[in-house]
Amino acid sequence: MSSNPGKYYRIIDLGTCIGCGACEAVCDFIHNGHPYIKVYRTELGLEIPVSCMHCAKAPCIDVCPTGAMTRDSEGAVYVVASKCIGCMACLYACPFGIPELDRSLRISTKCDLCMDQRRNGLEPGCSSICPAGAIIYGEEALVFDKAKKKTAEAMARARFETL
Repeated sequence: MSSNPGKYYRIIDLGTCIGCGACEAVCDFIHNGHPYIKVYRTELGLEIPVSCMHCAKAPCIDVCPTGAMTRDSEGAVYVVASKCIGCMACLYACPFGIPELDRSLRISTKCDLCMDQRRNGLEPGCSSICPAGAIIYGEEALVFDKAKKKTAEAMARARFETL
């Protein structure tokens, strides 16, 4: 990462995800037993990872009365624990139900895209460990270019299979 970072994104490509749970396991390890990405088994039998979307217009940031829910210079939404009063406004505002209340500390917690690792020039654990390459992390243009390429590949495979 550069000394003057731009906007970074993480995209989870559900079409590529194999549902192995490696992302959840590494997050659980990095965050001492509290994973911020969780793999859920759906009624269709698919394993789907769910984590913070780090929304461009994050409702959790908008409703936080103390400014505890904020964004870092790379675009990750995170909680400043010392400012959080545990009001749970962010929990109710998030359309994905992502922030959680740490009941012992009475503060909100959520994915911060492995802030400590990023400070040391590393990727978030989930994207670096994903064996299928389904979790893409990087600078805005690179991530969207990779996502478009994956879409083109999927469309080409679908077309080839129908011929």
